Amino acid sequence: MLQQGFRMCRALAGRRSCKAAGLWPTSVPPRSAGPRRPSPQRCWSRAISVATQAAAASIPPAPEAAAPGEAASSSSSSSPTSAAAPPANIYGRPELYDVAFSYRDFKAEVRFLQDVQKAHGASPQLGSVLELGCGTARHLATLAKAGVPKLVGLDASPDMLAYARSNVAKAGGKAQQSVELLEGDMAEFDLASRAPFDMIVCLLGTFSHLLDTRQAISCFRAVSRHLAPGGLFVLELAHPGDLFDGTLITGESGKEVWERPFGDGDKVFVEWGDSLDNFDPVTQIVYRTVTISVFRGEEVVDAVDEVIAQRQYTVRELELLAGMTGFETRALYGEMRMGVDLEHEDAYRMVAVYKKVQAASLFD
Repeated sequence: MLQQGFRMCRALAGRRSCKAAGLWPTSVPPRSAGPRRPSPQRCWSRAISVATQAAAASIPPAPEAAAPGEAASSSSSSSPTSAAAPPANIYGRPELYDVAFSYRDFKAEVRFLQDVQKAHGASPQLGSVLELGCGTARHLATLAKAGVPKLVGLDASPDMLAYARSNVAKAGGKAQQSVELLEGDMAEFDLASRAPFDMIVCLLGTFSHLLDTRQAISCFRAVSRHLAPGGLFVLELAHPGDLFDGTLITGESGKEVWERPFGDGDKVFVEWGDSLDNFDPVTQIVYRTVTISVFRGEEVVDAVDEVIAQRQYTVRELELLAGMTGFETRALYGEMRMGVDLEHEDAYRMVAVYKKVQAASLFD
């Protein structure tokens, strides 16, 4: 069903909204050069939407959305949330978020980061990593298992960090010794006592939560201050084509739907985006409707729904941010795989690699 969901996503939308938050399968059908065609799975998508909307009437609405800069992430649990205590937001439900993103191949993605270090870093061995918006620390725990000795995760969500600590504990003593998790704002942070790092990463589209240009500049400056000379900054964001194919403005970017197994026979259905989502072409901010529902048979037993604001960054904007803060662009990948550029048929996102060549203080 997951693969069917992503085939539906591909047939209806091409490279679309699911990439903006890191929602890509590890393998997908090749792009079609022709026009988009209707898909039989569209009916399935609508059926899930109707079921979720019907269930929403019995679930209290979530409060205000989280502030920009909070990170998304991953894990699992099967106990439904009490109707008397609705979650504050999507990121306040890390156990559901973990399941929603569990299709990602974290081992392969860690190997990619190690390959990026070999290809572009000051030294071939990756010895230290800071992850901004680390969420539930799946990447950090996997990096620890791969032998990286110094790992720090920063996140604005206390709920995500609490869940992250349990994930690190499950990864074993080696991970617990290597990984340190801290609460903080990725737009402006000071971890001087733990710097410098060989690599700083911001994955799963988390950088798009920085809606204001001043926040983005501040983040790049902080990253530069915390990197060793020749250190790398790796950003995973939406494919640049998404901003210019017209679907955001016309409202045709559509909805991505997929499912994952959850607990003892339950399933998590994720709806990312909606045809009525708003996009501001001046600020380049899209307001995405995100719903995660737990189905037990045909019944929705738990759900969380939120509208999340995300900024779509262009390649040239990022290049300017990099140049202002002492970086040069080293590579633009279209997937977390070496050899896949932005024009490749498997390019479903953008993974930008920037190398520190000057001190950030020169540009402050």
